[in-house]
Amino acid sequence: MDMIRRAIVRSHSGSRHISAISLQSILACSGAWISLCLHELYDWNQGIFGIDGGTIAITPSHSDDATILPVEVRRGGGSLIFSAAEKKTDGLLLVHLTRMHDVHACVQLVFQGCARQFACYDPMTDMTLVGLVPGQEKPDGWVAVRLEGNPWHIDHSAMTGEQCPPVPMREWQATGQDAIILRLPA
Repeated sequence: MDMIRRAIVRSHSGSRHISAISLQSILACSGAWISLCLHELYDWNQGIFGIDGGTIAITPSHSDDATILPVEVRRGGGSLIFSAAEKKTDGLLLVHLTRMHDVHACVQLVFQGCARQFACYDPMTDMTLVGLVPGQEKPDGWVAVRLEGNPWHIDHSAMTGEQCPPVPMREWQATGQDAIILRLPA
């Protein structure tokens, strides 16, 4: 949790340590494929990525920090692919996925090399978090995705084993596939 707090503080601190390249937007338009490693995104906490029909593929790499990556969905939708971690990485990617005003395009979240994936919905903040195992503060893998609202209409609860109210959650299984693909409805 300390790693996440440091990333948030760094992303909200003044711009004196931020390079100009990290303030620019990158847009993945239809047919575009952008492939990056986690360590390449470290300074991107102030920039924003956009998807408008294209694909952004992110691969884990050695990093000791958490990186917050804002991604804006535009009219064309698109895909975010998170590659499998071949070995344990201490780095963490927190993707904040938002949609432009009045955009309801379909978005695919592809988690490669994972047997299961969870999404937890917090009705108090109207936010869904994909990637956290219920009852834990750190993702099961190296990436977590924050979404506004409740796109999968998660309404059932699972007990987390702790003395707290049930957490509305949903679980997906890979069932023989090498990836879990979550589609955000249009």
